[in-house]
Amino acid sequence: MAEAHPDTNFPYPIPARYQCVKLLGHGGSGLVYKAYDQRLRRHVAIKFARSPSIVSRHRLVNEARLLSAVDHPALCRVFDIGEPETPSSSLFMVLEYIDGKPLNKVRSAISVYETVAMVKSLVDGVCRMHEAGYAHSDITPQNIMVRSLGTSKKEQSKRAVLVDLSISAPSSPASIQRDIYQLSALLLSLLTDMKPEQFYHHPIISRPGLPIELSRIIKRALSLDPNSRFHECQEFQKELEHWLNRYRLKKRLFWFTAANAAVLVVPFILFLTLHDTAPRHFLEDYSSKQDQYAHAVVFAHYSQYLANQGDRQRATEQAELSLDHFDHAIANNPDALRYHEERTRFILTSGQIFSHTQITTMLLNAINELGDPAQFEEKPAAHYLLAKMYLALAKLNNEHPHLVERWKDSALRSVKAAIQNKPNADRYQKLQNEISQYQSSAGTD
Repeated sequence: MAEAHPDTNFPYPIPARYQCVKLLGHGGSGLVYKAYDQRLRRHVAIKFARSPSIVSRHRLVNEARLLSAVDHPALCRVFDIGEPETPSSSLFMVLEYIDGKPLNKVRSAISVYETVAMVKSLVDGVCRMHEAGYAHSDITPQNIMVRSLGTSKKEQSKRAVLVDLSISAPSSPASIQRDIYQLSALLLSLLTDMKPEQFYHHPIISRPGLPIELSRIIKRALSLDPNSRFHECQEFQKELEHWLNRYRLKKRLFWFTAANAAVLVVPFILFLTLHDTAPRHFLEDYSSKQDQYAHAVVFAHYSQYLANQGDRQRATEQAELSLDHFDHAIANNPDALRYHEERTRFILTSGQIFSHTQITTMLLNAINELGDPAQFEEKPAAHYLLAKMYLALAKLNNEHPHLVERWKDSALRSVKAAIQNKPNADRYQKLQNEISQYQSSAGTD
């Protein structure tokens, strides 16, 4: 049972069955207290209209009617609404008490999958609101609580709850678009810490934690073009559901492939033996679910095996899965140069699988995620890797002389930095000669 406190701790008189515990928060629309309902023996949240004005009362009644009409785990439940006991008192609403923290306080502890599942649950709740004829219009991390109870995977996707629906109003095409925009901006922020305007300026740059397919979904949801964006919340809902289903399928496919691909073990071991930058304890690492890098290498080899067999569709699926694992591995270990090297090696040898445009985008992403070579312990190797990527970009776009020259210059600067740090490395000198002699198809020097 909760610790008893005098009723005078509430800002206005209410029935004695509710014992005040503490103030939870306040905003423009009201004050929210944690309380104990002695009759039903449970904690509740009690929200008071901030003032007894007609506008404040209308907002509280509107919120209570909406919550009672729409039942979804992502929306806070309403238990009761009370009239003031005295003329000077305030209307109050008794709500479900959410034992947890605001989303902006726990975001760093949430994985990519959990984040998408959580936002998908919020999208489900908002879709239910739209079906009932309402729109939320104020979806922010501050208005979302994450339950601390329930840690099973089934419960995790239903942990996020919208707790303030005070400014919700009858829906319109504009308010529905606003909700979709705010939900997609929330997903973008949780995954990358980027704001929509930053995302607009760098649409092809994939950030750590933002897989390519999710980037496409968010870009569409944030689109300012009426013909490109989602027109209904259900469209956004279906795209996220598709991504989650595909993610789960990939995980199952990985373990199925691992269990049934014994014929591939020997080629993998040979590859590891012949490539000195590959992990030395690959099979041990492969058995660990936590080693995203080992998984990425497995899928990379398997995709190239499928491509050599002529199975382009399955090769593409496995290659995309490999890149997803590389992205996660690098996001968790950005200073591990071998992760960057192996991903680049895979990208540069995936011409049978991806188009030149796709590989160009992947290389630009890889350059962005590599960052400043000076941050790595092996600075010459990092400069060398950067030079290789810039030269590859020049070759892929050799019909565009201005791009060739720009990327050749970047490649030369990088390889010269590598030589300066390690002048006796033959491969650095060889790469410098290759870059200097390369010409575009238009005949530029």
